[in-house]
Order: sequence, then structure tokens, then C-alpha cells
Amino acid sequence: MKKILLVDDKPENLYLLETLLTHNGFAVEKASNGEEALELARKNTPDMIVADVLMPVMDGFELCHKVKTDPLMNKAAFIFYTASYLDKRDEELALSLGVDRYLLKPQDPDVLLKVFNEVFDEYQEGKEDSVIPFPREKDYLREHNESLVRMLEKKIEQLNKTRLGLEVEVQVRKRTAEELKASLVEKDILLKELYHRTKNNLQVIVGLFDIQSRKMADKSIETVFKEMSNRIYSMSMVHDLLYRTNNLSELKLDLFLSKLATQLIALYETDRTEVSLELGIASIPVNLQLTVPLSLVINEIISNSLTYAFSGQAKGQITIKARRDGENGLVLIIGDDGAGLESNYSPLKSDSLGMHIIRTIVENQLSGELRIDSTEGLVYTLILPDMLAVD
Repeated sequence: MKKILLVDDKPENLYLLETLLTHNGFAVEKASNGEEALELARKNTPDMIVADVLMPVMDGFELCHKVKTDPLMNKAAFIFYTASYLDKRDEELALSLGVDRYLLKPQDPDVLLKVFNEVFDEYQEGKEDSVIPFPREKDYLREHNESLVRMLEKKIEQLNKTRLGLEVEVQVRKRTAEELKASLVEKDILLKELYHRTKNNLQVIVGLFDIQSRKMADKSIETVFKEMSNRIYSMSMVHDLLYRTNNLSELKLDLFLSKLATQLIALYETDRTEVSLELGIASIPVNLQLTVPLSLVINEIISNSLTYAFSGQAKGQITIKARRDGENGLVLIIGDDGAGLESNYSPLKSDSLGMHIIRTIVENQLSGELRIDSTEGLVYTLILPDMLAVD
């Protein structure tokens, strides 16, 4: 089996050549520079050395010079396979040192195999016995140094071109980033303006309902108008909070629920009952898919408590708790310590508009679960999918 020593400071180049050669029946050793390759060649002389030119520690020219001037190794074929800036003088120096081929990367695998086999055939026909007219040491050192200087100059030239290209790309990306930033700022302004206008429009509707309700002689119709006003107001409050926040895609649950509950209590304030608010809400970021429908649910629950729960009581308390539950998702508990429900009344079977809104939103729109307990006062438990919260 023919032994080939591959020498290249780039692991990816070694890997590609090794894969090609081993799959075609060659034994392969690898080295990352000329000095390492020289040690391997002295221990186990290869049939062929395939080397890059520009490498750290010891370059390809120096490696070839040492191999071809060593009687124990000079029978090995030697090929330069390099991407290093071919100059006619470099090729002439390589051939004067005994290099059999000077190939530029990249080459088609079939072409590489053909060249390797041609060189092996030449050596089998007796090329290894031919006398190579080595340059004198002084001439070799001069030509070697000149070759390295040429290659390094071209390398520096290429690096400068790459640097200039990168500088242009950096400037382009910087301008693009600035344009994107300006665009995002503009979109934030427009979105805030949208929330602001939506809130204002909803509050205009609330005002119209209030004006119309005052003209109603029928108290039941006045109550309907007030309930509709409160529902619209709760939605407008969400847009007002979004207008005032720095994050236009989410709200903190504690801020959202506490403000909504406080505003509703203020709307229903009465001289007969002093209503306090107890909060135990985690600061959970929630997305807009949850906040608007949830505001309607909270409005219905608290409005019912403020309207019916504390009749005949001097004081009352509304409690809101919210937490994340690993098994259940988002758990909200809204309750009051009022009179509770009559024993023969089932709220989940009620056909009232308020209960219909609560059930429809929780179960259908939010894909959650609704539980009601009237053992002490009236307590609603909402279990919502955690996907509605923001990680």
C-alpha cells in the first residue's frame, strides 16, 4: 500500500485529502507543519509527500529542501498542493528543489488522483535514480527568502482587500442597523398612537352610553347601559396601559389586574359599603391575546360582586390572586366575602349575559377551565393555558 504524508496547517484541507486518499487505497499520515512532517518522515519514510507552501514553524520549501538533501528520504516523491500565489519564480525554485508537481488549490478529486498516480508511475520507471541539480546553498537561501517575501506580500495584499471589503460590509450593516432601529422607533410611535386613539374612541363610546343612560326613565335599561359602559371601559383601560408601557407586546399581570380592579371599585363606589381590595398577584408578563378578553372576564366578576355581594354590609373585600402553576398553567382566583349565592342557584347554568360572557371567554376563547365556589362568599377560579403568558 502506497504511503502518503499530507502536510497542511489547515485541518479542513487535511481532512478532505485524507478522505479522498484513504477511500482510494492509500495509507495516510498527517502533519500540520514542515517540522512535524520531517519528524514523521524520518521515522517512517513515505512514498510521497503532499505539502502546502506557506505554513508556520517550517514552510514547504524548507521541508522539500531537507527531504531531498537527506539520503534516507530523498526517494520520496514530493508535490506542492497550495493556494499560495503562484509566481513563475516560485515554481522554478520548487522544481529546482526536486518538487514533482506544483498544484494550485482547489483541484477536482479525479485530477488529484490522476496526478498522484502519474508521479508514482514516474518513480517506478526510475525517476528516483535521476540526479537532481540542487541549487547552491547560498543561491537556495536567497531564492527561498525572495519567494517567501513575494508570497507574504501577496498575502498582505489579499488581506488588505479582505479588510477593505469587511470595512465596507461593516458600514453597510451599521447603516442597515440604524435604519432598522429608526424603523422600530417609528413603528413603536405609530403603535402607541394606535393604542391611544383606540382608548380615546372607546372612552367616547363610554361617554355616549353614560349620556344616553341618564335619559332613560326605565332603571333596568339604565343598568344595561351602565354594564355595557363598564365592559367597554375595561377594554379601553388595557389600551391605555399599553400606551403607557415601554413594551408594546405584553403587560405585567400584577399591574394590569390591580389597576383594572381599582378602577372598577371606583366606578361602583357607594356610601353604603366600604370595599377593600386584597391582591396577591405574581408579576407575570402576559401577551395581548390574554389581556383584552381577560379584562372583560374580570369586569363581569367584580361588577357582580360590587352590585350584589355586599348588600346590607358596611364593609366588603374583593380578593384577586394569580400565580403560575407548573401543572395547571396560569391560575387566577377572584372572590369576595359577601353574601354568596342562594343554595338553589347554579351560576354555571345561568343564562345571564354576564355569566355567558365569562364562560364563553374562559372556556372557548382562552381554552381554560372555570370553577365557582360559594362556600364562603363567591370565589371564581380560572385555570388558563400557560402559553398565554410570556416566558
